[in-house]
Amino acid sequence: MRRTVKTKAASAKPVRVGIVGCGQIAQARHISSLLKIKGAEIVAICDKNEDLARRVSERFHISNYYADFSEMLAKEKMDMVDICTAPQTHLALCVSAMEAGCHVLVEKPMALSLKEADAMAEAAKANQVELCVVHNELFEPVMMRARSMVSKGDIGDLVAVHITDLTPKSYDWVMDKNHWAHKLPGGIFGEMLPHPLYLAVAFLGHLEPVAVHSRKLGGYDWLAADELRITLEGKNGIATIASSINTLEDNVLIDILGTKMGLRVSLWNSVLIKFGIGENRRVSRGLENLRQGFSILVGTALVALNLALGRQHRGHYTLIQGFVKSLQSGSEPPVTIEEAREVVRLYEAITDQI
Repeated sequence: MRRTVKTKAASAKPVRVGIVGCGQIAQARHISSLLKIKGAEIVAICDKNEDLARRVSERFHISNYYADFSEMLAKEKMDMVDICTAPQTHLALCVSAMEAGCHVLVEKPMALSLKEADAMAEAAKANQVELCVVHNELFEPVMMRARSMVSKGDIGDLVAVHITDLTPKSYDWVMDKNHWAHKLPGGIFGEMLPHPLYLAVAFLGHLEPVAVHSRKLGGYDWLAADELRITLEGKNGIATIASSINTLEDNVLIDILGTKMGLRVSLWNSVLIKFGIGENRRVSRGLENLRQGFSILVGTALVALNLALGRQHRGHYTLIQGFVKSLQSGSEPPVTIEEAREVVRLYEAITDQI
């Protein structure tokens, strides 16, 4: 539900954006997206590593860079601040930006606790600005198609959502024992959990965790656990999350089960397969195998085309574009504070048990 507080007047003028944090996610997703969005203008970037800020400003031809966020807020006229820093810094940076009169886009998780989330929500209300959280996987084209099919009743009544979240053990940030992700609540899962949580909530609404089990199977001494299994229950169905850091590939698989059919979404391969449509007979099963095989072939071809055209991983672009447009029109952000707060509630409840 949208907040009743009025935010600052909408405008068709370009949204002037300042970016805080110049790491990989800022460069690969946020800056590259904003540069393509009509109606957005990056006016400055900031990173406590001044040399990194300078190099990123040169790479993307951004005129102004800072090592001090307070200085950027004081010197730059910005409509929106895009925060791409570690979650431990979100509260202080978001509140500072909002108190300076800026709308805020912040990477997930919004906050590390409900107390922090509520402080951010209060700052948005007090300063009459919008706060939007990057739940980017909701806005991948294949996921938007799946959500549309569910909302239209194509799969019948929704029964369950099962999410498998795979992170390669060879990733630099996994192998770096000094990376900020390992210092989050729940360790490395504090970085991974928001994605499957907001996916589950988007389909099933209010959920409660009823079982949380973690285990260490790999050899990295700095990981307290590298396998996580979660069961969540709600009025509208059940969700399970299986998260692993012992795999070779990076992927998210979502099985969405309905009373008429099921959907399997391979998020990073951009493939959606329908299953469970036919009757429990050999002929029906054979036809379903053919249908699934055709879907995989078509999906593989589309993946190759999207990669060639640079269309893979569109979630950030779609969400950021939606937020910019919402600021110009005065409409609701793509992800509301209430939606993000619900994810933080589950995040805190689960990471307390890891």
